[in-house]
Amino acid sequence: MNIVGLDCLRFGVEDIASCMRYLTDYGLHPVDTGDAGGQFEAMDGTCVEIRAAADAALPAQMATGCKLRQTVYGVASERELDRIANELAKDREVARNADGAVECADDMGFALSFQKTVRRPYQARAELINSPGAAAQRAVNQTAADSHAVIVPRTLSHVVYFVPDVAKAEAFYVDRLGFRVSDRFLGVGPFLR
Repeated sequence: MNIVGLDCLRFGVEDIASCMRYLTDYGLHPVDTGDAGGQFEAMDGTCVEIRAAADAALPAQMATGCKLRQTVYGVASERELDRIANELAKDREVARNADGAVECADDMGFALSFQKTVRRPYQARAELINSPGAAAQRAVNQTAADSHAVIVPRTLSHVVYFVPDVAKAEAFYVDRLGFRVSDRFLGVGPFLR
């Protein structure tokens, strides 16, 4: 499967104003926001979306009380959406929403959506870092930190799930969706790409 990566995390929250303030303080750009919440984007279009906890348009809240209501993954093409829908429909309910996104739940009950990716190109200066074996990018004693810099996240790159059955959760993402284990946090769980 050609899953590009995380496109959006959708949350249902009680205190919309505080969440909006947090996301803008973090550096995300507000898009289509108001009293009911909205989207907060990184430079590449990946986003966090917040809505009222009682918003009927959100997937149901998990029994654990987790505020994350849906993880949206971006895929490379319509063909990939069809491949994902066909694979997952073998053993679970899969639906297409009004925008054509594929929606279902994973083996732990997390609501998932797959859509043609919203990621877009962006331009930003590279960070000035010095690393062993590479040419110096900063002069001696020149700090990389700039206390006056405007912080704007370039992308939202990952989500962390705390699950009761790590092996079962890993198998779903690896065997069904083609994720790969890139590292392991021993006694905790895998990092999947």
